[in-house]
Amino acid sequence: MVVGAGPAGLAAATRAHECAMSVVLLERSAHLADTVYCYQKGKHVMAEPSLVPLRTSLPFASGSREVVLERWERFARDTGLDVRHNQEVRTIDRVDDGFVAHSTDGSRYAARRVILAVGTQGNPNRLGVPGEDLPHVKTRLVDPKDHENEDIVVIGAGDSALEIAIALSERNRVSLVVRRSEIVKAKEANEREALSRHASGRLQILFSTSPTKIAPGIVHLRGAEQDFEVRADAVYVKVGAQPPRRWLEKLGVGFASAEPGAAPLLTHGHESRTVPGLYLIGAVAGRDLVKLGINQAYEVIEHIAGRQVVPADEEILLPKLPFGGGTVSDRIDFLQRVIPLFADTEATELKDILLTISFRPSMMLQPPSRDDLRTALLSASLHVLDDGDAMMRQNDYTDSVWVLIEGEARVLRRDESGEEQEVAKLGGGSFFGEMGLVSGRRRSATVVARGPCKLLELPRKTMLLLIDRSPRVKRMVDEAFIMRAFQNYLFPRVPADILKALAKTAEVVELARDQVVFSEGDEGDSFYFVRSGQVKVTQRSGEREIVLSYLVSGNFFGEGALFAAERRSATVTTIFPSALIRLTRQDFQQFVAAFPTLAPRFFEVFESRRIESLAAAARPGRIQILEDLIRGEVVIGTDALIIDDYKCVRCGQCVTACEQIHDDGQARLSLTGIHFANILAPNSCWQCENPLCMLDCPPDALVRDSRGEIYIRDNCIGCGNCEANCPYDNIFMVHPKPQLGPWGWIKALAGFGADDQAGRTVAVKCDLCRDLSGGPACVRSCPTGAAIRLTPEEYEETIGGLVARGRWGG
Repeated sequence: MVVGAGPAGLAAATRAHECAMSVVLLERSAHLADTVYCYQKGKHVMAEPSLVPLRTSLPFASGSREVVLERWERFARDTGLDVRHNQEVRTIDRVDDGFVAHSTDGSRYAARRVILAVGTQGNPNRLGVPGEDLPHVKTRLVDPKDHENEDIVVIGAGDSALEIAIALSERNRVSLVVRRSEIVKAKEANEREALSRHASGRLQILFSTSPTKIAPGIVHLRGAEQDFEVRADAVYVKVGAQPPRRWLEKLGVGFASAEPGAAPLLTHGHESRTVPGLYLIGAVAGRDLVKLGINQAYEVIEHIAGRQVVPADEEILLPKLPFGGGTVSDRIDFLQRVIPLFADTEATELKDILLTISFRPSMMLQPPSRDDLRTALLSASLHVLDDGDAMMRQNDYTDSVWVLIEGEARVLRRDESGEEQEVAKLGGGSFFGEMGLVSGRRRSATVVARGPCKLLELPRKTMLLLIDRSPRVKRMVDEAFIMRAFQNYLFPRVPADILKALAKTAEVVELARDQVVFSEGDEGDSFYFVRSGQVKVTQRSGEREIVLSYLVSGNFFGEGALFAAERRSATVTTIFPSALIRLTRQDFQQFVAAFPTLAPRFFEVFESRRIESLAAAARPGRIQILEDLIRGEVVIGTDALIIDDYKCVRCGQCVTACEQIHDDGQARLSLTGIHFANILAPNSCWQCENPLCMLDCPPDALVRDSRGEIYIRDNCIGCGNCEANCPYDNIFMVHPKPQLGPWGWIKALAGFGADDQAGRTVAVKCDLCRDLSGGPACVRSCPTGAAIRLTPEEYEETIGGLVARGRWGG
């Protein structure tokens, strides 16, 4: 007996029928594949992952919802499958050596074995806010054409939410409400399309926002900066769904834990460990992708028939896992044994770690089975390095997390003086890269191989999903972050095992924008690391508030409270939504008591910070200018060009050099822009951390290198999307000058012989003269030294010095 006539259930019944088994297929609706049936009209159903072969005679290929459903209906009819519609199974009882299922209409079905292939369509998650039961609030879009010229709010950030928002944005004004600061759970293609529409104004995406109340015609929202309202003639809530856990537990199915997203306990043959003879496949077992559910259905029938099954992806995966030996499952077991991050994690969480977003968009809500790790490894990157090879470099703009499977590595950090020193050693099983992952900023250290190494590179979005879903893994990453921060900034060469004891005592505090962490005069009892976001440190001077400093990820504050119960000497406020790691004085003092030799280093670093704060208070002007630059989004990026007006003589050499350095003769710089005191931020690419120009480039001509520089490759087709998407007007379209050669102008007048590139429109932008060893031409050509390129680490000191010299002639 197969319960559920979705793709997995259909495939299971089909294979059982082919093996001459007696099989009945029970479906609670009046049609096949209710989840696919409930897709909006015209939705494209994808056959992923493309590398994995399909094991079924059930027809399935990528196509529209209507085409896929029609093929399945015809196949079931032509094959003669025994499908019983409108049969919702209420209970399944164990009777002797088999089962008896009872449907809601009183029908009874007896079977030796039961395969549950039920979906999650009927169990949508709720928002938990007033008004979500109003009639204009829905969880399913039937036909996008039902709405025209309306204000519509879509809540969610998964594939279903994005697909609905994209479809409705063709004829309506749509706002997509996303709880996080970015889209994490959706397929790349959907994310790209949604962000492109957002950049061009066809779709409004409200990041870091959540609903607080729904009323007729209005949705009340809480944003990162303030509460606000948006109009809504209709609201679509797509925040995932849960498997019918209570129903499954009544049947006797056991789960890995009591957590809502815990996976059912299954054998490798997809049989319940607590109810022999009962099997779970498809969405109820975590296999949301249609192709994977279909293959799982084939495998479960082969197990029931007593035949050994080689997974469909075995031949693809074995070459990608050249360690451990044996089958793919054996090698996965090897990973769990040698990698502490994996060993301390539930098996289902481990499968999430290596999972690529394009394969499991809804992993947050439905944990995967063990087979999902096999799918993940289809796209995991294995690296084999020799002694001295770099895995990542300080200041690189990369964000993967690395797991060291075999070998050792050295962690090196270059300080402000340019001196590089080793701050840590990593052994087999270590993971690193979490600081860039958490903060979203440049790498804070260089990691090089010490002898031969084998590593796995894990995509950023995969780790973010896991951190969001698993409190335990989030805790491990937080502990690694603070431990590495201590190593980088306070205790180089102190063994990680020692610092790990301190990191375990810390907690994470998440704050919205403009929230006070503590106020001047408060009693201090904690020390803080900035995990992500940004804070400002201020002091009162009479009636004025003086900004002492801006601190980004990796910095710390409040250190004075670790040594004595003193009053706070400054106020610290978040200027963006921030996550702070908090360490109490009690925990710190217990740590120092256990390792007294570290205390002098603490005092040395903290005294240095105290002196810096006093110096900052003595010259408030430079910090005020930095605040203006931050608020004006001039230094939002990875590099910024500034011009000191007191040195600039407007000779135009910088613009001329920019024209001459490029073959098309087009300058990427103009001496217009934003002024702050004596600082000009000219119109030139700011190398944004989140570049909108890259969102909708059909040939992927815009790329970012590891140093953070965004440049345009030769395959630009001149579509103009990047120019339209850049909010700062720093990209524009040009016609390259034709290269006619000798006598070419006469041929051109005659209408032939001109270069093929003549008239071809392409996009241009500043790329920091990335191919020139001497640096940007505008800076090198400035006769007075007025033009300066700054990295984020240089903003405060350099800008402060320029402002001070300009105002006081210092």
